[in-house]
Amino acid sequence: MLRYTLVLVFTLQSALMLSQTPWSLKKNTDGIRIYTRMIPNSKIKEYKAMTEVKIPLQPILDELLEAPQYTGDCISGESYYVTNKGNNQHVFYALKKLPWPIRDRDVVTQLTVEKISDQKVILHIEGLPSAIPEQENAIRIKEVKGFWLLEEKNGTTIITQQLYLDPEGSLPPVVTNSLLIKGPYKTFSHLQQIGS
Repeated sequence: MLRYTLVLVFTLQSALMLSQTPWSLKKNTDGIRIYTRMIPNSKIKEYKAMTEVKIPLQPILDELLEAPQYTGDCISGESYYVTNKGNNQHVFYALKKLPWPIRDRDVVTQLTVEKISDQKVILHIEGLPSAIPEQENAIRIKEVKGFWLLEEKNGTTIITQQLYLDPEGSLPPVVTNSLLIKGPYKTFSHLQQIGS
């Protein structure tokens, strides 16, 4: 029985690995690398952004839990910390302004902080679209899944964000590029300035 269970597990793992497309490097500037890849059964790409900063992990973690400064060009007063749900769960609201005539997008996300060790922390990201009422002037993003990974080594912190986000509706390629490349690049540029 154990043998058949192990065969099933390895078969499922192999199928999952084959279903994931490889990452493609889209931007490599100022120590920030941004990759994208296609997701099975989706027209939207997933992105992964990475950088290193020469400061300890804790200031980066503190910054990530003080929305909305790190969310690109989200608007102060319209992007904010919603609540602390306990169990290291934090809820945020962010509004993304898009050029007319495209409707703005907004999103409610929950970050769950998991401390692996003093040198490694994961912030799991998931969408909570019904946590607060929808706004009349924006389309609520419902499907969000990803994580932040912070790894400290000898006083340097490696920051990784991996995220899949469906912006809902039909968006021109220039807007999709803004969400997948320009947005994360601004976020990571801001994180590089912490402690400088």
